[in-house]
Amino acid sequence: MDLSIKLDVELQEEMSIPLLIDIFSRMILTCELITHEKEDSWYLTGDTLEEALQKKAFNGHTPTDLLETIPYFDCMESIWANENKSLDIKYTSSGLIYNLEFKLRDISIFNKASIIDVLGYYVDAYKIVCMRIDINGYRYNDKNVFPDRLPVGWMLYLNQIITQEQVPMAAQLITIENEKNKGTLIISKEGVFDGSNKDDIKKSNEIEIQLTALGLLPLIREIYN
Repeated sequence: MDLSIKLDVELQEEMSIPLLIDIFSRMILTCELITHEKEDSWYLTGDTLEEALQKKAFNGHTPTDLLETIPYFDCMESIWANENKSLDIKYTSSGLIYNLEFKLRDISIFNKASIIDVLGYYVDAYKIVCMRIDINGYRYNDKNVFPDRLPVGWMLYLNQIITQEQVPMAAQLITIENEKNKGTLIISKEGVFDGSNKDDIKKSNEIEIQLTALGLLPLIREIYN
């Protein structure tokens, strides 16, 4: 299965190269915890494969000297280990909000508990604007109901407290409340969600319709205002 995790986080300062290195290091560790695999090398992107392979950014999750030569963060930076693993950090053009994206393809070993566990670090470390966990291209293949609103997919975090009574069709609602965040992680399916499965798509769609009816599913543009 193909796993996509998107975290929109609000930082306390503009992205710097040391901060970029620190976040990428943590994202690599997160990949290891999810996949139970360690990659020897991660690379920056290039115009060709040969060029990219000359740009080793990390040995494991230890940065190389190459990253320190980047003069500044220019809206987006990506690293990759192979055709199945890549990580992006992008500026959203809204205040100090940045998007951290995990693109992990052909994963065979993961479950709901392990995903929630590793994401706990980000919930504690950052103010979360939005968090989306998608499998097998639910959003990419336009399986969500409202193209201008956030997709539920497998899991969606919103910065508001939502109860099971409000969304009874959700498999689980986890309230998250700490110094940085107060909201709800909505989980559409107890087992592993499949964004290409009709039943799973139907369940996620039902939650999206219910949240929208209650005025709880924001427009995508609203989360960056």
